[in-house]
Amino acid sequence: YQFKGEDHTLGNSLRYMLMKNPAVDFAGYTVPHPSEPYMNVRVQTHQSTTADDAVDESLDNITAVCDIVLKTYKKAVKDFKKKEASEN
Repeated sequence: YQFKGEDHTLGNSLRYMLMKNPAVDFAGYTVPHPSEPYMNVRVQTHQSTTADDAVDESLDNITAVCDIVLKTYKKAVKDFKKKEASEN
């Protein structure tokens, strides 16, 4: 797979999520050169699933984690502002 405009941020997260999948034998990525705007991903799976399905599931999992982080952050900011307002 080749992702245009992506780098180590998505690459490492995607590799991590792929390797958490028990049906994935191997997952790795490379960014050929910092001046080249793409990232290559290699995925090898058991016969029980396809690489396409594993990548789709992993990207969905990354999205879910990001949603949880964003929700937690927004709640923390709201709680902080509420606490600051009550102290003043």
